[in-house]
Amino acid sequence: MPLFPLFAIVMVTGLTEGIYPVTIVSGVLYVASRGGQHLYAKLGVIFLILIAWLNAEPAEWTPTDTVVFSIESRKENGKTARLYGNVGTHQGVLRGRELTIGRPGETCLVEMEQESFQPLRNIGGFDEEKWAASADLSFKGKIKRIDECHPTAGMDGWMLRWKERRLQQIEQQYRADVALYIEALLFGESRMLDEQTSFSYRVTGLLHLLVISGSHIAMLIVALRAMFRPIPIRRETKTILILLTITAFGWLTGFSPPVARAVLVADVLLILSLFGVSVRDPIRLLSWCAAAMLAFQPHLLSNLGFQLTVGMTFFLLVSRQMWTGLLELSVFAQLFGLFVLWQVQPILSVAAPLFNIIMAFCISWVMMPLALIVWVVPEIAPIFMVILDAINGIFSMHDMNRPWLPLHELTFPQQVALWIGIWGSLLLVQRKRWFGWCMAMLTCILVAGWAEWTESPRVTFLDVGQGDAIVIESGDTIGVIDVGGVFQDPNEQKRTIYDPGADVVAPYIWKRGERALDFVLLTHADHDHIGGLEGLLMLVHVKEIWLSKEVANAEKREEILQLAVKYGASVRYLEAGDRPMSWMWIVAPTQVHEDENDHSICLYMNVGGMRYLLTGDLPIEEETNLPTIDVDVFKLGHHGSNTSSGEELLERIDPEWVIASVGANNRYGHPHQETLDRIVGRRLLRTDLDGMIICEKRMCRGIID
Repeated sequence: MPLFPLFAIVMVTGLTEGIYPVTIVSGVLYVASRGGQHLYAKLGVIFLILIAWLNAEPAEWTPTDTVVFSIESRKENGKTARLYGNVGTHQGVLRGRELTIGRPGETCLVEMEQESFQPLRNIGGFDEEKWAASADLSFKGKIKRIDECHPTAGMDGWMLRWKERRLQQIEQQYRADVALYIEALLFGESRMLDEQTSFSYRVTGLLHLLVISGSHIAMLIVALRAMFRPIPIRRETKTILILLTITAFGWLTGFSPPVARAVLVADVLLILSLFGVSVRDPIRLLSWCAAAMLAFQPHLLSNLGFQLTVGMTFFLLVSRQMWTGLLELSVFAQLFGLFVLWQVQPILSVAAPLFNIIMAFCISWVMMPLALIVWVVPEIAPIFMVILDAINGIFSMHDMNRPWLPLHELTFPQQVALWIGIWGSLLLVQRKRWFGWCMAMLTCILVAGWAEWTESPRVTFLDVGQGDAIVIESGDTIGVIDVGGVFQDPNEQKRTIYDPGADVVAPYIWKRGERALDFVLLTHADHDHIGGLEGLLMLVHVKEIWLSKEVANAEKREEILQLAVKYGASVRYLEAGDRPMSWMWIVAPTQVHEDENDHSICLYMNVGGMRYLLTGDLPIEEETNLPTIDVDVFKLGHHGSNTSSGEELLERIDPEWVIASVGANNRYGHPHQETLDRIVGRRLLRTDLDGMIICEKRMCRGIID
């Protein structure tokens, strides 16, 4: 069994990393694959297991406020910079504003404020805690002071300083998108990656092409062989030069898991060729290389890049007799990607297989060589720009048409069904090709349908920081109340901007298996309630936008109406007494006011047998006009400010659950202590502490344990 060494190391690593289901499965496979293994193979596995045990428990990080920090990379976004590096043997990340010093290849004295990596706060969002573990990061901090920077000693420090000088030169000399591709394809550096490009590559399953990967290493080897062919030196010398070159290239680009896997496999093949040994079983070779990587770096077991590069390569090698032609190869690759990406990515384009064929060829065999030529000969950059403009145009057309399939969140049984169904279908492909493909498609449809069928009516209070965003699911209706909003300094030019509509609401809608919304209700026109509207409209089709019939801020009302026209959403005006849905009742505003908060749409609704009262930012003075309704769930008005959610209202509605939609450490001090004192004895959930809050089946819970 060629996977024998990998099963052994995965079993040990899963045990030491606390991933016990992986340990059990790999343990069973290890025992089943032991029979018939050569003595040398068993000794090699024992050696790797010892290494894995030695690397299983790294030295524990001891928090300290002042550290000597060796910088390995720096990523800037407007006035904010993130520094990645190490303190001794511990890897970490520091963030700061307006940092004029601290470049890669330097070691600085840093005074910092300790921070913790954040767990998953919204389904479909970014799990920083899991990412940090998979990248072996021990600490995170906010820079209070940085000084005494000096060059880091050793070859690594010298290389990082040389690389940083080249990157700065590229960024000063070329257009932003040209600089992005040159840095990504030649140096494995993505610090120029902008928000739109990142999204386009993710949704088409192409993000791996914007970093150095196995295909780039293969292309480099082919190019080196062609370059060395006419040179009259011994074949062994050429092989050694190629080996040294690709290893140095991997070192230069940072040895990310895909690069490390490709370089390690290539190096082993080249070394064996020097002794006249040919590899008959590429799966066995890949198994030993992957096992060695895991033994030395156990955290790679949960690293998405490692899972994809090793898993995809294994999968394509095993199935190489099943696919005939590039399109089938691409479809096979996308099917395997579903196993890994379904739970971490909210959507995937139906055009992904075609994009992979075209862009894989274009990036590896056209863009990468051309990037090298443009870097050496800047005068031909206009040719590069023409190709980039064409690529950007193709992505723009694709994103405009939204050919996206939402990847519904799956339970564990549904994930198992997906695995069994896809693997079974692929086995059928080898015998009855079209029947197998139909079975694969049917499996995906049935699993997605199962996920939809098992849903229950729910109300979700998303964590959008200091703002409101509430998703309502009742029967066949899905809608959103408010979309959050974060103030952005117009004078600060950022490549990536946090937008709660695009970054929180839209991904959650997709993970619920939806591509469109029946309505978006905007309670009032404050920015922390409407700021994410355009970001949401760009990504999700909205049938109707609901607004208060009364208006205090005509200018903001006009902006909303223009967005509705731009994105094809109709507008509906609401007033007290309206019932836009049979289970929803608008209870305010009842009259014209001068303040926007006084105009907050307040509504009572019954979803899944639970009764809710949502009051926007309505102040206490207006709460007296609300009807007396017994409710199960009440969202604190104005994010828990002491100007809302008065004692009189709380006594009249008598909620069991109280929700506070607030941002962590917000500048307003919400929720105010006075408000918290009013709700003593009731069940309180807060988005800043509990993350996204789900209310269904007669209870509410936060996503953070």
